[in-house]
Amino acid sequence: MKIIKYVEIALALIVAVWLLPALYELVFPRTDNSPFVLYSCLDSTFIRFEYDNKDMHYVDFRGQEFTKAETDSLLPLFSFRQLVAEGRLPDSIFGIALTPKLIQQNSFHFKTSPKQLNKTPIGLYTLLESASGRVDLQLPPDVFRLTQEGLEFINCETNSINRAKSLSFSRELTKHGFSFPVQLIWGNASTRKDYDNGYLLTDSNNRLFQLKMVKGTPWVREINCGDTEINRYVQLFTVEPANRALVGLVVSEDSQLYAVRSNGTLAHIDIDAYDPQSMQISIIGDLLHWTITIYTATDSRYYAVDANSFKQVAREIVPDPELPLSRRIEHCLLPIRLRFNSWQTQLIAPNINND
Repeated sequence: MKIIKYVEIALALIVAVWLLPALYELVFPRTDNSPFVLYSCLDSTFIRFEYDNKDMHYVDFRGQEFTKAETDSLLPLFSFRQLVAEGRLPDSIFGIALTPKLIQQNSFHFKTSPKQLNKTPIGLYTLLESASGRVDLQLPPDVFRLTQEGLEFINCETNSINRAKSLSFSRELTKHGFSFPVQLIWGNASTRKDYDNGYLLTDSNNRLFQLKMVKGTPWVREINCGDTEINRYVQLFTVEPANRALVGLVVSEDSQLYAVRSNGTLAHIDIDAYDPQSMQISIIGDLLHWTITIYTATDSRYYAVDANSFKQVAREIVPDPELPLSRRIEHCLLPIRLRFNSWQTQLIAPNINND
């Protein structure tokens, strides 16, 4: 009977350390106060979009506040639609003639977080046709999986292996120097995009390749790293910007971020360390610059890099503000807090004080 009593007490404690924090959050919901930040090439500074009492304020890191109209003028490549509507879009910027089409084609947005990356992979990949000649991309009738010797394509309707296609793609990779098995692979299987860049993948020798399907046949090339020495890749991303200037982004073992250009070369992006397993990143690019925001456990880091050379032109690091009173009270009243979800993963698992 004593054992049963102790088990009941233990279960009651577990329920309490899980349920009480959840009830507390219903009474005092959390709010995300991270501002939206963009680099102004005209003012050579970052401008923060901040909510205060349901009003939007536009402030730079020097403390100067702007009106909405002034902010639009300082961010012409971001607010170009509003400027066009008002007849205020400049004819040129730094000697570059501006048109709405040019601005739109060179706009680029990328965002990811540990929670998006840390999920159980299904092990099946969709390879879209990259040269269909059609406006709308279509899902293929098959998927492929990775084996120790190559790629294996499987018909989704019959569940049969297409050995000819599997052999064709595996041989093409091997022909270009790829050494199986695949170590890392990343692609965007969505059809809601203008074109497909296929997959970035690394082989057993840590060499980086791009794989596409062009008119039903394999297309492979090794990414030229130039003088860059990368011991190991830890994360790959494919992207499909409208101007087709990029194939993707990759992260090295020493937490450095690189851009894979459409010409098959690698370029270092001049920012501090980025760890995809513990940091959230957002990139908003335009014709001239990228605004890169990285959220860490202790601060927010803002970078502006040249859109062509990826050299850093501005940098601001903002420490996280002190916890609000409601959170400090929660930590005092509930020193042990159990949750089954986490900002770092989509897996359901017990987490102690991981908030």
